[in-house]
Amino acid sequence: MTTTRFLRVLLLCPLLLIMQISWAQNTTISGKVTDDKGAPVAGASVLVKGTKTGTSTDATGNFTISVPPSAQSLTVSYVGFGAQDVSISGKTSVTVTLTTSNQNLNEVVVIGYGGVRKKDLTGAVSVVGAKDFNQGGISAPDQLVQSKVAGVLVTVNSGEPGAGTTIQIRGSSSLRASNNPLYVIDGVPLDGRNAEPQATITGFGTTPASNPLLFINPNDIASISILKDASAAAIYGARGANGVIEITTKKATASGGMKIDAGVSYGTYAGYMKKFGVLSSSQFVNALTKYNVPNADSPFINGGHSTDALNAITNSTVTQAYNLAISGGNENGRYRASFYASDPQGFIKNTGLDKYVGTFSGTTYGLNKKLTIDFNLVEGNVGHTFTAIGNTVGSQGDAITAALQWNPTFSFYNPDGTYNQPTTGTGNPLALIGAVNDRAVTNTVLANISGSYKILPNLEYKLLYSINNSAGSRNTNYDGWLSGYSGISGLGLGVIQNAKLNSQTFTHTLTYNANITKKLHLTALGGYEYWTSQYSANAFGATGFNTNLTQQTIVPVLYTSMLQDGNTQFLPFTYLDPKIEIQSFFARAILNWDDKYLLTATLRDDGSSKFGANNKYGTFPSVAGRWTVSNENFMKNSKVFSTLAIRASYGITGNQEYPAGSAEEQFAFSAYNTFGQVNVYNPNLQWEQTTSTDFGFDYGLMKGRIYGSFDYYDKNTTDLLYQSQAIQPAPATSTWQNLNATLSNKGFEFSIGANLVQSSNFSWDIGFNIANNKNLLTNYTGALIQTGQVNGQGVSGAFAEAIANNEPLDAFYLKPFQGFDNNGNQIVDSAGKGPVFAGDPNPHTLYGVSTTLRYKKLSLLINGGGAGGFLIYNNTATSVTDISGISKGVNIGTSAYNSIEEPSSAVEASTRFLESGNYFKLRNVRLQYIFGDVAKVVKNLSVYVSGSNLFVITKFTGFDPEVSIDKSNGGYPSQSIEYAPYPTGRSIAVGLNFSL
Repeated sequence: MTTTRFLRVLLLCPLLLIMQISWAQNTTISGKVTDDKGAPVAGASVLVKGTKTGTSTDATGNFTISVPPSAQSLTVSYVGFGAQDVSISGKTSVTVTLTTSNQNLNEVVVIGYGGVRKKDLTGAVSVVGAKDFNQGGISAPDQLVQSKVAGVLVTVNSGEPGAGTTIQIRGSSSLRASNNPLYVIDGVPLDGRNAEPQATITGFGTTPASNPLLFINPNDIASISILKDASAAAIYGARGANGVIEITTKKATASGGMKIDAGVSYGTYAGYMKKFGVLSSSQFVNALTKYNVPNADSPFINGGHSTDALNAITNSTVTQAYNLAISGGNENGRYRASFYASDPQGFIKNTGLDKYVGTFSGTTYGLNKKLTIDFNLVEGNVGHTFTAIGNTVGSQGDAITAALQWNPTFSFYNPDGTYNQPTTGTGNPLALIGAVNDRAVTNTVLANISGSYKILPNLEYKLLYSINNSAGSRNTNYDGWLSGYSGISGLGLGVIQNAKLNSQTFTHTLTYNANITKKLHLTALGGYEYWTSQYSANAFGATGFNTNLTQQTIVPVLYTSMLQDGNTQFLPFTYLDPKIEIQSFFARAILNWDDKYLLTATLRDDGSSKFGANNKYGTFPSVAGRWTVSNENFMKNSKVFSTLAIRASYGITGNQEYPAGSAEEQFAFSAYNTFGQVNVYNPNLQWEQTTSTDFGFDYGLMKGRIYGSFDYYDKNTTDLLYQSQAIQPAPATSTWQNLNATLSNKGFEFSIGANLVQSSNFSWDIGFNIANNKNLLTNYTGALIQTGQVNGQGVSGAFAEAIANNEPLDAFYLKPFQGFDNNGNQIVDSAGKGPVFAGDPNPHTLYGVSTTLRYKKLSLLINGGGAGGFLIYNNTATSVTDISGISKGVNIGTSAYNSIEEPSSAVEASTRFLESGNYFKLRNVRLQYIFGDVAKVVKNLSVYVSGSNLFVITKFTGFDPEVSIDKSNGGYPSQSIEYAPYPTGRSIAVGLNFSL
């Protein structure tokens, strides 16, 4: 596969050269851009005025650009400075000095089917540009903005490379449907699902889902816009209730000669960010005596060795990543191609993620530049290597559980070099990792082409077509020599899974942009969109093989390569998701009076195949206004405010992210000639509806040196989607319906940024954001819904959370812990009243802080963030490192050892294991030195060293308080439950970037 993709890259190179020759050069202008203190401005945009031809400055502020003979001036701009037009008539070189402004308010922000100037935004939209992205080991785009945007919670579900991400914008808005936002890449809405198959192995649990955006190269992203309120998101109608993340990729800005940007990095792990506390070998021996464990001197209990299983399972292999981008063009067109290859090894042995991504995009003009053709192609190949780490594993079958429980006096290996596999207690974590060969490969293509035609100077029509096709396969093998695992030991297991996901988009838009009067400007948009998507999967496998049943007779042939040798063949499984179709009509109008008063109105009509027959269409309106106070005459001479604008918005959005076919009669085969209905038809089923109100203001002080925003919001979701038991007699056991209840989220967001110091040799910038949200379910009259599975020996069938009226979503619902009796046994629910509501798993407060210091060519970037006001249930402490393990000869947690509890204490889920989730995490630090141009060929050379997940400050005793293990029940999601997760590793990387 790698060779094939490399050949494709080679085939693209001649095409790029042909395009480069066809787009010939003209006059070359060179120049330098500095700030008002004389410091060079790197990355400033330089455009030939009146065209789309442009380039950017290098690390020393220098640039060269090829211009046509008709060009008279250049437009130079950079975020944080005012744009300038510079005459080039009769010149071959220029010097430009930019003046500081309150960010660049003329910067265009993507808001859905187009863009507006930042100063014209009426809704709550946050934009993060490439220079402000998080640095370090980034595997997916959403990680770039962790802790960067107020009110946006981005949780990487585990420390595994490529792990799925849970994103909440202004809290959770649904009981059962997805709470993740809609992703839109270069105007193309994505499905949000993943074609990488998930494996569910009996006794080993379900492996966590991977991030659906892994096929995107983070280095290709120019900016990320987050649409938070209804005014911004209503243009996406029935898919906008959870907010929208608009990802804009980099396009060619170089003019004239071909420009090549390249980068390489190498990294490794430097231990746990936070290690779970278990006993060392000496502590374990002391514990055997402390608790009078029978036969404590027996080699079956005390092996006489000293081992650290948590360290033994970790990986310190060097990982590498390579990035190459080629761009060029002139006033007739431009192109950009990029290539990315990386092989980040997992922190845990036998896990990892290798990815190869190629992109090709371009723009060309015709018909006297009335016609513009844009195209984008992304092709990604992602290989994912897993081991036995699952979400809902029982008392055995998990590498992390095995490492935590491993007797630290035992050796991992026998004298003959084979794995030591004790017949009592837990399994050998290294043996479990070594016995598993589980690999998935997913190929994804995202392609779109659009044509825009200017019917009139102020009227433009655009047609866009896109296709997103993804195919994944997964081969899972568990060797039969693994001892002590039911269904695996002496048998072996092989499973092959395949999945496909295909979605397509047709979008027509008509945009009118003109001055109606001298002071009144109108931007109007009308459009039609058709979107369709379908998912399918199949699986088959076998057990009972006659190879690899002992460690002495291992052969390098996987079971999935010879499934026919299995004595027991599994019944093949096939699944075809009902096709999803959405037909939409939408319109937006923006009125701007004298850059003081702005009004935005949006309306969208969505017709969806997911809705019931009686509710095929939904209407989603919004309205928003902005008063730019600082443009009023009485404020123009203000010595305090350089910018002050007040915003307000109201709107309705929808959420239709529930399973396709939920409103329909569905039938399925369970065995040969056994066919039955699995879902009761509901013709009245409709989308969830979220009504949102937002009040906010944007400000700039000291000529823009200090800037930020504040928002207060109130959003309420009604018609909540709910899957219930059908009233019998009925043709099936379950049905979907809309509840007459309200899920509310209320809160505020505040952000501030400051250019604390600005001089030619030294600068210091800092940014801070904080948000608070309160989540509550009201008017719910249904039965209490339990979720948040508690797993492990002694707690089967237990739950930690519940959905109930007048409680936050997924509130902790547990039996009360009341201490220990005189015998050291825990006392749980002594009155026998059952579980009680015990706390909120939803973070109330989110915050982030970042700072950049620059001294001459040396710069230091620091990013951190955290959350507060919530609890975490420590399922690991409940049933993995609990004190009862010492009597069985397995390790226990230090918190259990330091308590007055005795091994006779029963294992039980209770409020005892609720812990504060408050934390601050230093996400990444990057120290960079810019050499600049070091030769005629090598330009803009920089080197850096970076660290990720360097430390966390928290009272939580688990691996990582930023946790989102999937412990759902019946499709109802859980929140803030930790259970032997894939741990987070501290990583260090070095790298360099340069241009040619």
